[in-house]
Amino acid sequence: MLNTFGGKGGEIILKKILILNGSPKGKSGNTAKLVDTFIEGYLSLNPNVNIDHVELKNFNINGCIGCFNCWKKTPGKCIHQDDMEKLIEIYLQSDIIIWATPLYHHGMTSILKKFIERTLPLNLPYIVKNNGKYGHPKRYGVSERKNIVISNCGFPEYNNFDIIMQSFSKIINGEVDEKILCVMGELLSRKPLQSKIQWYCEAVNKAGIEFANDYKFSESTKTLLCKPLVQLESFIDMANLSWEAKGDIPPTLENAMGLEKNLNSLDEKENLRGLNYLKLMKHSFNKANSKGCNSILEIEFTDIKETNHFIIKDQICELKEGKSLSYTTKILTPYAIWIKISNGDLDGSQAMMDGLYKVKGDLDFLMKMSLIFGSNKTEKCDSQKLKNKKILGLEGNKWMSVQFIPWIISWLAISSNDIFGILVPLLITVIIIGIKRKYDEVTYFEKSSLLYFLIIGTVQLTELSIIGHKGMILNYFSIAIIWGISLLDRKPLTSDYSKYTVEDGMSQNIIFKKTNENLTLFWSIMFLIQGGIFIGLYNLGITQYSPFVYLLNILALKFTKWYSEWYPKKIMKG
Repeated sequence: MLNTFGGKGGEIILKKILILNGSPKGKSGNTAKLVDTFIEGYLSLNPNVNIDHVELKNFNINGCIGCFNCWKKTPGKCIHQDDMEKLIEIYLQSDIIIWATPLYHHGMTSILKKFIERTLPLNLPYIVKNNGKYGHPKRYGVSERKNIVISNCGFPEYNNFDIIMQSFSKIINGEVDEKILCVMGELLSRKPLQSKIQWYCEAVNKAGIEFANDYKFSESTKTLLCKPLVQLESFIDMANLSWEAKGDIPPTLENAMGLEKNLNSLDEKENLRGLNYLKLMKHSFNKANSKGCNSILEIEFTDIKETNHFIIKDQICELKEGKSLSYTTKILTPYAIWIKISNGDLDGSQAMMDGLYKVKGDLDFLMKMSLIFGSNKTEKCDSQKLKNKKILGLEGNKWMSVQFIPWIISWLAISSNDIFGILVPLLITVIIIGIKRKYDEVTYFEKSSLLYFLIIGTVQLTELSIIGHKGMILNYFSIAIIWGISLLDRKPLTSDYSKYTVEDGMSQNIIFKKTNENLTLFWSIMFLIQGGIFIGLYNLGITQYSPFVYLLNILALKFTKWYSEWYPKKIMKG
C-alpha cells in the first residue's frame, strides 16, 4: 500500500518505520518511554504511517558464529533457522530505522548487538573503497534510509554515549540522521519526579513532530535534548540513594571519589536510611502546589526506629533530621511500605485502607500530598479550597436535596392523588434536569428519578391504578433499588454530589469512594426499612402515622454528615 504525507518539501512517499528496541525490559523500560513519546509526536502529524515495533527480547535470535557460510556456501542466507529471517525482511523494507537501546557498560545491549551481527548476510564479502573508506558493499540495493538512535544512560554526563555513537557510525557507514541521548535516564521511571522532567518528555515529543515534518530536529530541540533532567547535585543524591544494596553505604557528592571517608560508621549510616530516602521525596517537591501551605510533615519509620520531618512554608520545603517540636501531620509507616508508595508501586490510599500505615494530626494535608510532592497538576494548597460549582447560585452538593423534593411530594401525595403523587414530581424532575443540562451536570439520581416517574405515570394513564398504599410501597422500594444499583459499577450515587465538597482530583481517591459506597448502601437500606415500616403500619391499619417515618430521614441526614467526616479519619488513623 502506497501512502503519502505532506512534508516541508512537498508530497513524499510515506516512510515505513522500524523500531528495534534492544532493551531487556521491553515496553516497560526507560528506552521504550522515550521511543513511545517520540512516536506519539510523529503520529500526531502523520497518523497513518506504517510502524513495525520490534522488541528484540521477544524473538529467537542466535548469535553469529563467524562461519561465513552466508558469504560462501549460501550467499545472503544464514545457517541459523530462527526469527532473524523475517526480521531481515522487515529491516530491508523499512525506510526509517529507530535503533533503541539503553547504555549497558558504555555500549549497546547484547540483544541489539546480536541482531546487528546477524545482518552480516546483507553485505558482500569483498572489501572496496567508498568515500575514502574501506568496507563491504551492500548485497541488496535499498533506498536511502534515515537512522535515529534513541538511548538513555544512568550517568549524568553526555560523553558516556561517545562509544555507542561511534559504533552506530560504523554500522550505518556514516553519521546517524538524528539522536535522542538521555542522561540521567533512570529518573524517567521515577513517578514522583514526573513533574520535574515533564519538560524533557515534551522536547522528545516535539522532536517526533519535527522529524515527521522535515526529517530533522530544530536546533532549539537538540539543545533541550542534550540537557540533564535535573541539576547535577540533585541527581547524584537521588542516584546514590536509590541503590540500597545490602551492606553498601551510599556516598555523598562531596566524597564520592573518596569512599573511605564515608565508611566510618556503618551503624550510624544505617540509622539514616529513612532520612536518605526522604531526600528523594524532597526532590519531587512542587513549589507551585505548595502556595498557602504552612505545615510540618513528620514521618516516623516504625520498623527502623527513625523519625524525620519536612517544614513547608512560603513555598519552600526543608527536610530536617529527627522529630519536630510540633507537627501538623504525622505519618507512621514501615520503611518498605513508604518506598513502595513513593515509587508508585503501591497506592497510598489503598495502603491506608489496608492498615499498612497510620496518620495523626491534620488529615486534610495528607489528601493534598500528591499535589505537593510530585504532581504535574498545579493546584493551590488551601484546606478551604472546594470546587463548589454553583448552578443558579446553589452549590453542587446541595442539588441532591433538591432532587429529593419530587420524591417527598410523591411520598406525601401518592396515597390519594395521582396528579400530586406522580405528575407534579415528574414535572419538577424534568425542570431540574433541564436546568442542569445547561451545565452538563445531570446525575444518575436525576436520570433514574425521571425514568421512574415516567414509568409510573405511563402505568397510571393505562388505568392500572398504583396510587394508595401500593404507590407508597413502590416509591420506597424503587428508590432503594435506584440507590443500591449505583453500587454495582462502583460509582456510588452520593459521590455525584459529595465530589463538590473535596478538592479537584480527590473524587477518585479510594477513601472518598469507599466512604460514599458505605453511605449509598446505608441510604438504600434506610429506604427499604422505611418501606417495611409502612407495610407494617398498613397491616395494622394505622397509616395515618406514616408521615412520622420521614423523621428517620432527618436522623439519617445527621448520620450521613457525621459519617462522612468520621470514616475517613478512622481509616487514616488506622
